[in-house]
Amino acid sequence: MNETLNGGRSTPTVFRRGERVHRTSLINSEFVRLLLRHLENVGFDAAPRSYGLDENYRDMFSFIEGDVPPELQYQDTPTLECAGRLIRCFHDATAELLSNVARSAGMEVVCHNDLSPCNFVFRGGIPVAIIDFDAASFGRRVYDLGYAAWLWLQLGDEEISPEVQRDRLQVFVGAYGPHLILREVVDAALLRQAVLVQESERIGNREMRAWADAAKRWTTERLLPLMP
Repeated sequence: MNETLNGGRSTPTVFRRGERVHRTSLINSEFVRLLLRHLENVGFDAAPRSYGLDENYRDMFSFIEGDVPPELQYQDTPTLECAGRLIRCFHDATAELLSNVARSAGMEVVCHNDLSPCNFVFRGGIPVAIIDFDAASFGRRVYDLGYAAWLWLQLGDEEISPEVQRDRLQVFVGAYGPHLILREVVDAALLRQAVLVQESERIGNREMRAWADAAKRWTTERLLPLMP
């Protein structure tokens, strides 16, 4: 028996059959299969395993038990620390995939490009795995982390003061690694907010555009002045 699963914005058909997830193949599917096989080979166990294609040419992945939040919500300090460490482990595990040409172009790792809490599997309130790699591509660590920071901290939430968000950001980025500069992560978050404003305008999603635009204004006017 097939169990229909939530496929997010990019994948129209996702269902579970036994211990495998079947989902419609996308233009990036071949790269995702390569990435997941690489993660398996290097021992990164916090991502699905790829099982190739089924009889209808849909991608097949292993099912990871746990809870996937349907929407963004407040994350406490221990959870932010776990998320930062997990993202760092994922990035480090992908570094070997880069060619010398990619490195010379400034690329560092494979970016997930949608590191929302809604693309993580939780157990006991703690993030233990990353899923939905449809947007993965080569890129810079800070670019991926900026988007993650925006969504994990809910930058732009008027109920959380800029000072508290600065401290939470320090926890999140510090868990990822001490070499990143806080201001660069905020700059990356601003870039991702601006990109989403443009994308939502292009597709005519007024609600998403208003949300991204409000987050961008808040980050610019209230968080950015607190950065050293």
